[in-house]
Amino acid sequence: MLKYAFPIIATLLLQVLNTARAQNNAPLKQGRIVYEQLIKGGKATITLNGNPQTMNRPDRILRLEVLFTLEESLRRQLETDERPEAEMATPAAGSGFAGTVRMVSSFMSDATIWHNFTEERKVEQREAAGKKFLVQDSIRKNTWKLTGETKTILGYTCQKAISKTPVKSFNMQMQDGQMKRTEKWDTIDVTVWFTPAIAIPAGPEYQGQLPGLILETESRNGSNIIRAVEITEKVKTNDIKEPKSGKKVTQAEYMKEVEDSQKQMMERMRPSRTAF
Repeated sequence: MLKYAFPIIATLLLQVLNTARAQNNAPLKQGRIVYEQLIKGGKATITLNGNPQTMNRPDRILRLEVLFTLEESLRRQLETDERPEAEMATPAAGSGFAGTVRMVSSFMSDATIWHNFTEERKVEQREAAGKKFLVQDSIRKNTWKLTGETKTILGYTCQKAISKTPVKSFNMQMQDGQMKRTEKWDTIDVTVWFTPAIAIPAGPEYQGQLPGLILETESRNGSNIIRAVEITEKVKTNDIKEPKSGKKVTQAEYMKEVEDSQKQMMERMRPSRTAF
């Protein structure tokens, strides 16, 4: 039992120090935040020759950091678990495809995202099909509504804001040995908690949109939650810089690259047919 005492005590001390530091509501001009992201799994459906099949997806917990100054922020992933596989048993009868399908979760990408609040632009360094891209875009803003509710996170008083945002969803179908994907746009509810005590519009998501640092977000009916677990004013400001490595593309051009690589992957999954 003693071997567990030190880590527990150290964790409690860290939480106390974070809370004590934040209770003064220090108006930080720069800093570093560590977030934990919970992505809940559950059941998903894929259609094989008109027959819906259930796929079980496990939960995931990720960690990421956001470095910020008054003018800029940089979000990057800290660490991740092994990407869990979602398994789906498929029937052989009349499907032309038998056995077990394992699909690797890719809900969270390893993107590095830089924002310039003054210029209202962002650059995302992403990877697709083994190639790096620099996705350049402006900071697009949702319409937010303040609810008047407050709560304390890491010693900072936070306000609740809600919004609706469009997201693209996909449906996978396999017909006669060929995988097809259809897509549609949905609108999801988003809840964030931000603190005006740090009047910098940084955060894990929705950067540049609210008059304060975002310490928590929740979306997709609670299946995607990001919470701040550590905050400090100590930060390597030299790390907060625009990514330069990769092919410069627009958001539409990057999505086209992703779709093309997915089509190639589906073609490789297609069972070969031999004539006798």
